[in-house]
Amino acid sequence: MGVYKCRAGLIWSLLFAIIITVVPKYWELRIESIPPLIPPPPAINTVPKTEIVEDTIQKNRTLVATLVDYEVPVAIANEIADLIKPVFDVRKLRFGNPFRLEKESDGTLKKFEYKIDDESVLKIQKASDAYEAKVEKLDLETRESTITAEIHSSLWEALGDLPKREYLATELAQIFQWQVDFSTEIQPGDQIRLMVEEAVHDGNFVKYGKIHAAELVNAGRRYRGFLFKDSYYDEKGVSLKGAMLASPLKFTPRVSSGFTSRRMHPILGTERAHLATDYAAPAGSPVVAVANGVVTFAGWDGGYGNLVRIRHSSGLTSGYAHLSHVTPGIRAGRAIKQSELIGLVGQTGLATGPHLHFMMTKNGTPINPVPALKKGAPAPPIEGRIKAEFADVVAPMQAKLDEIDASSPALTVAHR
Repeated sequence: MGVYKCRAGLIWSLLFAIIITVVPKYWELRIESIPPLIPPPPAINTVPKTEIVEDTIQKNRTLVATLVDYEVPVAIANEIADLIKPVFDVRKLRFGNPFRLEKESDGTLKKFEYKIDDESVLKIQKASDAYEAKVEKLDLETRESTITAEIHSSLWEALGDLPKREYLATELAQIFQWQVDFSTEIQPGDQIRLMVEEAVHDGNFVKYGKIHAAELVNAGRRYRGFLFKDSYYDEKGVSLKGAMLASPLKFTPRVSSGFTSRRMHPILGTERAHLATDYAAPAGSPVVAVANGVVTFAGWDGGYGNLVRIRHSSGLTSGYAHLSHVTPGIRAGRAIKQSELIGLVGQTGLATGPHLHFMMTKNGTPINPVPALKKGAPAPPIEGRIKAEFADVVAPMQAKLDEIDASSPALTVAHR
């Protein structure tokens, strides 16, 4: 019996040794045989890619055509055009104006912006379930800028690459038109200095505002003009504006035929008096009243074609002939202001080409318009009761011009 127990114990010992040795090995082999877990593939990004396009409106392209050119579906392009109608006339889309659009890879339009002008932008934005359209005014900031330049050949050339220099040239010529003839009296070496208001958006120039102060040095003579209550005066408060404009056209025109008692008529072929001045000007150029007055005639008058006559003070009258048409509302008996538009240059009546036939009389006698306008009578000076206000406004501008004179010889265009 004892022997049997001894053998049984030995057997159990062997079995236990086998269990603790073999079983772990078995599980190791089993674990190694289990295939490793493979992570799932990354999810594919299904969000459409946004494409941004910046360009300008091309010639003879509509809004719909422009959108379709950049692969916006026709249905969406038409929807956008219909949506815009209540806020903007799509027929006023202008060649060369910039636009910016954002669209998804499938052509879905997210955003469209079109610059209407210097101060407004058309914006179309895709909301959650529809598009929204609006015209937004730009938030413009103003700053004062000084410009100095020396003239070598012309005022236009002197302003170099300045943005919108045509505005500056026109304004400066109008300020000093009674002091200097910019078409004949400007000389190389003349200098200009301006203090002008600028409008900017996001730090970028948008447009000029009013010229607050201007200085012109012409043939060694210095002229200054300061803005006060929408008119320009010199340092002493004397208006730079004459009672009569230097020209009935909005620029200094070329005289094509002067005032004379004998001239061969280009159509009739006979010698006749030409008691007027003909100004060469492109058809459609604006014609304005040279002084305040009352219209005495407006309409068709034989060889003069479309004609307007105005009675002024001091026995003066002016006449404007061969107009392509007379401005609506200009009729006999109507009071008219200096610089008010009365018609456009044409060649109606006996005229071989577009020009303005300009006449003046003094107490019923024809006079030569050119010296009459050049001589002119000065406008009334500033009234005594506002002289103190004028001095307060002008003093800092005058000091600024003095500072510019001292620090800038203006040998080249400077803009700051």
